[in-house]
Amino acid sequence: MATRLVMSSRRRTVEVRRSLVEALPFWVRLPVWCGVGGYRLVKAAVQHPRTTAVTATLGTAGVLGGRWALAGVVLAPVAAAVVWRIAWPASFKQRVTPRLLRWQRRWIRYGRRWNGWMMRCRLGVSDRGGDVVVIPQIRRVEVTPAADRLLIDVPAGLTVDAIRQRSAELANAARALDCRVRSTGSPGLAWVEFQRKDVLVATIPALPIPRAAEGEDLVPLDLAAVPVGTREDGTPWTLPVLGRHVLVAGRSRAGKGSVLWSVLRYLAPAIRCGLVKVSGIDPKGGMELSIGRPLFTRYEADQLDAMVALLEAEADHMDCVASELAGNVRKFTPSMEHPLHLVVVDELATLTAYAPMEIRRRAENALGRLLTKGAAVGWAVLGLVQEPSKDIIPMRGLFTYRLALCLDTPSQVDMVLGDGMRDLGALADQISLSTPGMGYALSEFEKEPFRVRAAYVADDEIRAMAGEYAPITTDSNDIEDIPAAPMAGNGDEGQADKTEPADARPVEPVEVVELEECPPADVTPVVPDSLLAKLRNLPAAGGSDGTEAA
Repeated sequence: MATRLVMSSRRRTVEVRRSLVEALPFWVRLPVWCGVGGYRLVKAAVQHPRTTAVTATLGTAGVLGGRWALAGVVLAPVAAAVVWRIAWPASFKQRVTPRLLRWQRRWIRYGRRWNGWMMRCRLGVSDRGGDVVVIPQIRRVEVTPAADRLLIDVPAGLTVDAIRQRSAELANAARALDCRVRSTGSPGLAWVEFQRKDVLVATIPALPIPRAAEGEDLVPLDLAAVPVGTREDGTPWTLPVLGRHVLVAGRSRAGKGSVLWSVLRYLAPAIRCGLVKVSGIDPKGGMELSIGRPLFTRYEADQLDAMVALLEAEADHMDCVASELAGNVRKFTPSMEHPLHLVVVDELATLTAYAPMEIRRRAENALGRLLTKGAAVGWAVLGLVQEPSKDIIPMRGLFTYRLALCLDTPSQVDMVLGDGMRDLGALADQISLSTPGMGYALSEFEKEPFRVRAAYVADDEIRAMAGEYAPITTDSNDIEDIPAAPMAGNGDEGQADKTEPADARPVEPVEVVELEECPPADVTPVVPDSLLAKLRNLPAAGGSDGTEAA
């Protein structure tokens, strides 16, 4: 009994059974075969309109114009492509190369071998009689700098998990470095990703600091998608800061500093102009954050009590801003009056696990307040830790974006990213310390982890960035409305509670997408006229008439 191989369709699975036609005489079967062949030909022409159009054009040219016309039709596009490639290589690479690669991978590399791979990897579904085998069908192919992504149709009887269990066999069949199977969120469809090369092995240099385009005065920034490094498919890796809390876990020397300084490098223009304020806590005595000390509005690195006081002051300030914005602003947008506050805590376990009980209790309370309410009113927490267990970070579930760098055990992967994430391909325990900054990320918008690597920012680059983009001190952006006790170690002793003026009015937030570019610190210490005009239009701070020079 012969076994028939059948491709699956997106809308329905076509099952071909052994027909009674085979038992009929030849003169009866011939018209049936012609009818079936004609139907398949028409169906293929409709499903592949571009191929049909090319074939029809060549056929028409050959029939009506002869072989010379056919040669002209074939050679004209080739000559045009060669000229385009030589004269405008960048445009050719952007518009033509991806289409050619997709066509080549779809019909030559994978199309000819896909059926055999499915049968050898036992990814076919048999009917009751066993004479029909239905296999997944390729719907679309996407080509990235490092991988090929195939959108496949999962037939009835198969699941995405069943295909994922055969990922090692598929990778060997395609002679790829790795194979990842991901769900698309739509029933009956899945992505099969073959990794051709590993773009994360080489160290990624520091990303450039955003600057205004030539002839422009505005620096475009997107605080919801901060470029940090590269994903495993070669595309940029962005990390959200606005409205999110980020947890980075990894062994010592795993590259947590690469993530931190890459974030601050992108935010540097906003830090200098006061649109973003960064508070730093470095329990290692300043070994990590002190090199960029000028970038931090508040900074503690010595006493545990002072570090906790800083967290409590940030939480109190957050409560004050929340009371002010309640009923006036539905969605927080950073402005000069209410900037985005980024609280960086290095070695988080020092405050939550290894400190005296009273310090731990206060730290957990302050962090809990910031993590539960801060995202809505402009506070973001960036926590870095080596040991990700629940005893070390009791509030780890409140971090909405998590990153697992090189870890010690497989169980720690699930501790950071969530249960079952290692089974979905997050092999953070297998990452070598020779590739610092490499890890697996998980965001609230993606159900499955993805491999990334943060850019490396050298010490000299950090010093130069801190010297050029230190925050500008002005009356408008240097006043903090903190009604709580003064912070230790920051010169705020004796600061009295502030009260709202009688004529206080809601503050209209300023769009953060475009930001006035500030001059380098070594050029002039004053604020640009355009930014000073903005500051003057803001409500007066501390009884000032709003006309004082910076």
